[in-house]
Amino acid sequence: MMVASGERVLVALSGGPDSVALLGALQRLAHRQGIGLQAAHFNHRWRGAEADRDQACAVAVAAQLGLECVVGTAAGAWRGSNLEAHAREQRYAFLEEVATVRGCSKIATGHTLDDQAETVLLRLLRGSGWDGLAGIRPVRDGRIVRPLIDCSRAAVLAFLDSAGLPYCEDSSNADRRFLRNRVRHEVLPLLHLINPEASRHLAAVADILAGEAAVLEAQIAPLLRAGSEPDGGLAITAVRAVSPALAPRLVRAWLRDQRGDLLRLGAAHVRAVVDLAHGSRPNAQVRLPGGRIVVREYQRLRLQAWTVPEMTSAQVIVPGTTVNLENGWRISAALVPIPTAMPGDLWSLVADADALAAPLIVRGVRAGDRIRPLGMRGHRKLQDVFVDRKLPVAQRRGRPVVETGGEVLWVPGLARSGRALITPGTRSALRLVAENPPIAGAKPLC
Repeated sequence: MMVASGERVLVALSGGPDSVALLGALQRLAHRQGIGLQAAHFNHRWRGAEADRDQACAVAVAAQLGLECVVGTAAGAWRGSNLEAHAREQRYAFLEEVATVRGCSKIATGHTLDDQAETVLLRLLRGSGWDGLAGIRPVRDGRIVRPLIDCSRAAVLAFLDSAGLPYCEDSSNADRRFLRNRVRHEVLPLLHLINPEASRHLAAVADILAGEAAVLEAQIAPLLRAGSEPDGGLAITAVRAVSPALAPRLVRAWLRDQRGDLLRLGAAHVRAVVDLAHGSRPNAQVRLPGGRIVVREYQRLRLQAWTVPEMTSAQVIVPGTTVNLENGWRISAALVPIPTAMPGDLWSLVADADALAAPLIVRGVRAGDRIRPLGMRGHRKLQDVFVDRKLPVAQRRGRPVVETGGEVLWVPGLARSGRALITPGTRSALRLVAENPPIAGAKPLC
């Protein structure tokens, strides 16, 4: 049972159809089952007038149902990457605070059956393991509950129509830049043409995997305790002693204990660490997301911060050459035909060769370095760029920059200046390609 009689529940009310239906359904149950309700809305302030409209809708719906709605707002615009993840962190922090202040033992969110199906597909595309494919849990940490997790979006809309409850549609839900929206509007409709019950079947798979994962987790717990060392290391013999099917789960549980979470950690990362334990190289390493590495120290594994050695020298780079830096980075330069499209990421750069001031210099980061990022009018400190892109502090002094005419042209993987862009008048193009340092023979996975 998600909510017991006498409990007080905080309902996350966005103003969208799912959360409005959730509040309406719980309000009908509240008096009959002795449940207390409190609504809360968080305004991320990233959609201007539409965000204010959603806030007004949430407050009005709560009032229509005889409830108060506590409102919170974001402190400022987010300028970093992964907007969705940052918004989620802010929202849940707000909900936890309100729940504590208002005496709510549970926080209810409006996740539906369709959200579950989308999540399973997203995690499948990202290479998630068993636990990831278990999807959204109906109850998380005994505090977060999803009462609508078995209800389809169609059922939600039908309920709202019968109850006469207003709601708002979030226009960002149609933005195809977000992978979830592409799955929602492109992938799932196609699957429903093949099988109208596709969403329900995907949700059923998540339930099955969640149950089996719980059984496996119970088997792993004593093995993890036996294989863990006082300083947090994991004995290689513990990984080798379990079956191939359980070894990834053992490693995953160890990484979760050491990191505190499993954010951005995929099945490929876990498999690489398992392979590390079964390999023969005594000091090999595997890089993980978030600036961490797993180091094999003879007969044990240890998680530690990954530090890139600071660059102390500067080198001139000319077309047809490759610069090998002392900390393992490689940057190559070559004249190429004038491209019709620009690189799809920031690990390579194409520039108008005639617009570059010689010499082109590869060097380390210097205090006070600034760049004029492509698409912006002004300059930004590289320090701010590093913070926005969440580059771990231990790696910042080791990140190379390419300078032209005393100005930072490019920070591989992070930023490109608006200088020397390819134009219709370009006669000669220069391509720069960067490779980040390998780690003891292990392929980087982030």
